[in-house]
Amino acid sequence: MAKLECHVNSCANNSNQFCCLPNIQVSGAMAFDNEQTCCSSYVSMQQASFSNAVGTCSVPNEVMPIGCQVQNCSYNAGGDCAASNVCIGGSGASRKGETSCLTFRAQ
Repeated sequence: MAKLECHVNSCANNSNQFCCLPNIQVSGAMAFDNEQTCCSSYVSMQQASFSNAVGTCSVPNEVMPIGCQVQNCSYNAGGDCAASNVCIGGSGASRKGETSCLTFRAQ
């Protein structure tokens, strides 16, 4: 499990720089830098309002398991993130492709 810090203020799952989900998934299988990664668990506030999910984010989790599909990341341990601290960026994101795992380190 990793301490997750989230700077994606437009995500419906973000609460005070933490995520309200029990876990997240980072994608970007063939990434060679952090800009080629993304948080697959991202849901825009606009998407959430369409599905009536606004307000469901109430209990932020500081520590959670993080799934990792980024094959070239040195923290990928069989599909799980082995980093102790993970930072997800994309403060102005309007879709998941505009988020990134700032903790990514190429092998």
